[in-house]
Amino acid sequence: MIVIPTAELRGSYVYAPASFSDPSPRTPIDAAATVRAFSTVGFRLIHLYDVDADSGRDLNETLVAEIARDSSVDILVSGGQLSEDRVDRLVDAGVARMITGPGPDNDLEFLARLADAFPGRLIVRVDLGDPLFSRRAGKRLSASDMIDVANELASLQLGGLAVLGSSLEGSSGVSLGVIEDLVEAASVPVFCRTEASSVGELRALEHSGIAATLLGSSLFNGQIDPQAVVHHFDS
Repeated sequence: MIVIPTAELRGSYVYAPASFSDPSPRTPIDAAATVRAFSTVGFRLIHLYDVDADSGRDLNETLVAEIARDSSVDILVSGGQLSEDRVDRLVDAGVARMITGPGPDNDLEFLARLADAFPGRLIVRVDLGDPLFSRRAGKRLSASDMIDVANELASLQLGGLAVLGSSLEGSSGVSLGVIEDLVEAASVPVFCRTEASSVGELRALEHSGIAATLLGSSLFNGQIDPQAVVHHFDS
């Protein structure tokens, strides 16, 4: 299992992702320096959630491009609505993959066209009720709905599926049992965003069969040592 640090991108700064249990204000951090620090520790893929893109702004695309071109790690981007033009710009900038929903009004035909144009680049969320990778959340899906979506997407050239996993910190995400069912049903790797606060929690996710964990605030607030994560997992 790969562990991927997650940071929220606002303007020219990044923030630790909002914690479910700690609503206190978060300090802005230099975006490029944060990516370099994670790279130095040994992480090879970093997730930037572009909060501004959810408001229809593209103010961060230049910064994302600079980070992608100057960094020795791969960049995964989420936030905002994807279009063929936007994906084309991000790919040209050096972004490795993008997380998205099924497209406008859950239009699977639109998603299929996008996946055909950029094979392996798109990771599709299947838990649209949780504003996890984007605040543009859709109707909440049940466990069986998510399995149905995975089956519907099986023929597309996707880079993966993504879900929010529940954690001991109190996030009301998808249970380990559902994640295991999704992994079994999916034809592509499953990515799980989590607020896991220990290596043991990450081990439990690894045993569920997921390909990657997108880890949030615990890497910033000291709950989990980044070097320990790199040591124990393929990061």
